[in-house]
Amino acid sequence: MNANLCTLCLGLSAVVYSTVSNDECREVESVDSPWHTTLGAVHQSSLTCRLCSLVMEGWSQSRAVQVEQASLQADFNIENPPPDLHLPVYEIPVYRYGARIKISIYSEPGLTWVDGGKKNQMGEWHLVFACNVEILSSFEVHDSLEAFLRVVRECDEDVAGGIRRNAICTPDALQIFPAAPGTKAEEYGGSIASVASSNPLSTQSITIAKRWLEHCVREHAETCHASGKPVGWIPTRLLEIIPGSTKTYLRERGSIEVDNNSENDHYVALSHCWGVRGTPFTTTRKTLPIHVNEGIDISELPQTFRDALILVAGLGLQYLWIDSLCILQDDFEDWANEAAQMADIYRHAYLVINAANSSGDTLGFLGEREAPDVVRLPAVPSSSTTSHLDLNLCLQLLPHANQWFSLGEGPDHLRKEPLSTRAWCLQERYLPVRALQYGTRQTFWECQSMRASEDGYLCVLRPEEQGGHVQRLVRTANFSRSVFARGEYREAHTEPDGMYNWFHWYQMVQDYTARDISKPTDRLPAIAGLARAIVREKGRGDAKLEWEMENEYMAGLWKSGLLEGLFWCKAAGGDSQKQQQLIPTEEYVAPSWSWASVLGAVHFPVYDWYRRSARWKAKMADFEPLAEYVSHTVESIAQDPFGGLAGGGLTVKAPLFSVRKVRSRQDRPPQSETLFGEPPRRSGVADKVYQLQDGKNNHIWVEGGMDTALTDDQEGKETELAVLFLFRLPFTLDHGFFDQRFGLLLKRLDDRCFKRVGFIDGVLLKEAGPYFFKRLKIVGYHQDMSFVSVDSLGLEKQEVTIC
Repeated sequence: MNANLCTLCLGLSAVVYSTVSNDECREVESVDSPWHTTLGAVHQSSLTCRLCSLVMEGWSQSRAVQVEQASLQADFNIENPPPDLHLPVYEIPVYRYGARIKISIYSEPGLTWVDGGKKNQMGEWHLVFACNVEILSSFEVHDSLEAFLRVVRECDEDVAGGIRRNAICTPDALQIFPAAPGTKAEEYGGSIASVASSNPLSTQSITIAKRWLEHCVREHAETCHASGKPVGWIPTRLLEIIPGSTKTYLRERGSIEVDNNSENDHYVALSHCWGVRGTPFTTTRKTLPIHVNEGIDISELPQTFRDALILVAGLGLQYLWIDSLCILQDDFEDWANEAAQMADIYRHAYLVINAANSSGDTLGFLGEREAPDVVRLPAVPSSSTTSHLDLNLCLQLLPHANQWFSLGEGPDHLRKEPLSTRAWCLQERYLPVRALQYGTRQTFWECQSMRASEDGYLCVLRPEEQGGHVQRLVRTANFSRSVFARGEYREAHTEPDGMYNWFHWYQMVQDYTARDISKPTDRLPAIAGLARAIVREKGRGDAKLEWEMENEYMAGLWKSGLLEGLFWCKAAGGDSQKQQQLIPTEEYVAPSWSWASVLGAVHFPVYDWYRRSARWKAKMADFEPLAEYVSHTVESIAQDPFGGLAGGGLTVKAPLFSVRKVRSRQDRPPQSETLFGEPPRRSGVADKVYQLQDGKNNHIWVEGGMDTALTDDQEGKETELAVLFLFRLPFTLDHGFFDQRFGLLLKRLDDRCFKRVGFIDGVLLKEAGPYFFKRLKIVGYHQDMSFVSVDSLGLEKQEVTIC
């Protein structure tokens, strides 16, 4: 934390009085002191100056976010990106030599909590180091960069004698004084948040966790409760924590007294990674009576379990649920019964602890944590006017604004933690009413009304945002607004981003399939709890509605969002996952039309396509369905409609083509010879182009790809395939439109059934040019807008069954 500062950093000078109000967020003052004038100079100084190093790190983060957003928004040609797109920021000339550096300081309200009935708020002071450039074109991806540094005090327990409040010490003469007595700022408080403690069991850390929990229980009664929980419900077995004892005892449900006035149903559930070799300590049919009658020696438990017991005791709670200890691991019937209750166990828990930073039970999750990115600042000598400036305070590098702790579609603060790599742990993150999450650097809080982090960031959700992750899934479940044509013109600003039918469910599936799972047959059971929770929330206690919703569930898809869910493919390479071929499961897991039938990260392109390229055109670029649902069957294992499957089939009515030829996709995007305009964006994972023939002997080409790699016996047999179109997109231009098609590649198994083997995603193409140099060109249609919704191929539909 201690580090040298360069002469220019020591010379920063600004004196600012805090006058922030409760609802105010404003820039207080620009810092005009001489400082480095180019990014190149800051980079050179960063080799020895810790503050310059933090600024460079912040600018690098800002650049990474900038590149990611530009990629998502298609601000440049992905097949011909800017040459400096992935260079380190200090090697890009426009930044290194041509940028203008500006430093600003501003204040804003910060953390809110309730302590002893009194509301306290934290005043936040931030330094923003901006690297401004003149933007010539968005295609170059040279936006300005910003590094955010927050003024914080060190953890009280890290400094002898503690730290006083309402005063800040910063480089040399950079001072922020407490507001004068009687001002609005004094009423506001002005306390300074501290750096998260490196010890998650420190008094400071435990106190913060207790305050979060107590505040939620007291203030969030209307929002932070699990709907439908029976009075006094608890899991089949729980671990009892006895203060001062060296043992913990496994208690059966019948031995725990629970009534309306009892707190014995206030159990805690642990979400954790077992580890590569599994957890080293379990309960079996043989050890059950021993764990009940003689207890379990805590010293024999793996570190994660010991940590959980210590933490629960520190929070003043008595009962803990751990899957490997509370479920009989060698009893299939007991495991199946408890797995069916998994949603209830996590949904009805008083609190869930996420051991997010631990990759295995032997490692624990409450060890010493990484130090935050901070630089301690030299103290300003005391004087008659600054008598309280004798504190050890720091500047802390914050994530870029678009990466700050947030709910909804924003980046996930646990995304890079080990727990977020495990498939089973996803529903353990989504289901809880309230959760305490232990990350690599600090502790986080999530409940259905509030999000908070140990270093002082907190978000109290607006009423329409309350409900947590499950409610977010419910919000677009069987939703009236979809990506398909709705028959009315809509201005772009009236289209809420992400609020389309089943959008959040399929977005969750994308996250889920990118995670690791030990048993492929758990692919559906591991999210069964989420499907069941949606059915309950949508049913609202109405048995008929719940039955109808339950019958909508189709092997990880939903009937009212069938076309969106059928059109999946392998995920393109990105920040968190490498592009890889999907792998077929060795054992039967799901029908071939379900994403659960393969292993690997899948993607549902229709939503991204609509959000990035079509939404702004409203009615002129809505998807048009070509396939219709007829019927489906699923054969469930253990009578659980949301769990494992033994078989299933789907019948739809849709256009079906035979494949005549297959060739590799040409590198250069095809163009149109008849219409002027930018064609739709190509699929990032399609690598083949297929020639199709309909009953009228018309030949067209369309791009697509196989779901899994071809085996040796499949090579050269791709012409035995068929294409089924699911929907189309008339991509309108000034004088006509291109016709984009989305569908499935099928292989006939027998006279009754096809198997899905790939996908179709591309505009209709035709061969053009002399016979010795034919190239594929986009088919352009010159019809006016009245013909856009008419299928340009005029195809007949037939019933097709996919197994």
